[in-house]
Amino acid sequence: MAGTSLWDYIFIRASIFLLHLIAPLSVAYSLVSLLARLPFQFPRVLQAWLSLEALFYLVVYLPLNKYLQRAAKHPVPPCRADRRKLFLKCHNNIPDPAQYLRKWFRNAPVSEIKRDNVKDFFWWAFLNTGDHDSTYDEELEEYTQEIEKLLGKKLEPGRGNAKCLRLTLEKVEMLHRSLTWYLCVFVVDTIASTIHNPSFGITPLSASKIKKPPPKINNFTYTEFDQIDRNP
Repeated sequence: MAGTSLWDYIFIRASIFLLHLIAPLSVAYSLVSLLARLPFQFPRVLQAWLSLEALFYLVVYLPLNKYLQRAAKHPVPPCRADRRKLFLKCHNNIPDPAQYLRKWFRNAPVSEIKRDNVKDFFWWAFLNTGDHDSTYDEELEEYTQEIEKLLGKKLEPGRGNAKCLRLTLEKVEMLHRSLTWYLCVFVVDTIASTIHNPSFGITPLSASKIKKPPPKINNFTYTEFDQIDRNP
């Protein structure tokens, strides 16, 4: 486990910062070395590793980041009757409505969660969209009134500063980790597994551990005629 002192925290944050610098430095070095002759040369092994880091960032991370930002493909929303059943099922299992709303609104103060904020959340939760359509205004108003009954008070009109969680509509936040990072994790995990469980691996199964004998051939050839013959 990592230490909890101030110096341990500074060391960890500095290590993370340096590891995050590997990708931009690798890309910069690779581009400059291709376009100009550098006055110095790194060892060939280090040059190869920096090239791998640059390729991993440009060919793997950036395309994956772009791919994950695509709009989600939502299923067709159920009919209104089914949506109401789903709403009531959720509604009837909320022990603390104020805390429930605060958690869905990123721990925002209740005073900042207003009627339009709640409706924005319902648009995503029950209609799988963030686009407003007046066709559903009556239904969403009904859901909002039910939440107000749970809260025991009216929500303020308008829209506050609270932002709800709408997981399939929000940007996917990605953080690049270098190949060096993955190599460090691999080495540490391997060492830890070896120290704490040196016999880790495939253990041969001895005959004494077999509690049930293997199936017989006639178990697979048993038919209903055999059952008839055995019945009196």
